[in-house]
Amino acid sequence: MHTAKGFIEEIFLQGRWAARIACPPALVPAPGQYLLATSLSEPLPVLAQPLFSAGVCPGGFYAAPPLPASWLPGAVLRLRGPLGHGFSLPPGARKVALATQHTNSARLLALLEPALAQKASIALLCSQPPASLPAALEILPPASLPEILPWADYLAIDLPRDQLPGMLSMLLQGEPQSKRLPPRAGRVQILVQTPLPCGGLAKCGACSVELPAGKGQRLACEDGPVFDIY
Repeated sequence: MHTAKGFIEEIFLQGRWAARIACPPALVPAPGQYLLATSLSEPLPVLAQPLFSAGVCPGGFYAAPPLPASWLPGAVLRLRGPLGHGFSLPPGARKVALATQHTNSARLLALLEPALAQKASIALLCSQPPASLPAALEILPPASLPEILPWADYLAIDLPRDQLPGMLSMLLQGEPQSKRLPPRAGRVQILVQTPLPCGGLAKCGACSVELPAGKGQRLACEDGPVFDIY
């Protein structure tokens, strides 16, 4: 883990990026990892903002939305990280599915470049995909997830914590009976959206996540925010 200053080079009002952030190479988060950032331009102390990568760029990374509305180009940031466990794209994965239940798919799109680099076919399940995505992507509605599961040899999901129990039920038990999935070669990982106020310093429990039997309760700030399902 590192602590250093960075700054906002550019703000994007549309598309899959919220901002372009310049920072030392050691602070660039891997897909699914996060930084905790505070703006030194804020007049009063505020809680640190988790920053996730939506892709890398020369001299830094593209931050996934949302970001505080008060952050402007040129703002100096105090950064700590990278924190937590991110996605682990298997080197042999050739059929990659990225799925989210909401409109913001940016945190998953950090996996695009590594997946394309290993010549994987990629399906994005999202209700409102951003513009300017590579033409090679297949765009599907979120409801296609049960049908895409047998095809994918790697699945990355991004969803809010309150939707986790339902997703685990579908993945591990099947819904309906005819679509039950046995454990298989490959991996399923879930990036859980939850508050990350302390970044593992206080173990405050605000980010606790209940995982399937045998894994129990975990802290997303340390043990996640990306969790292996199988």
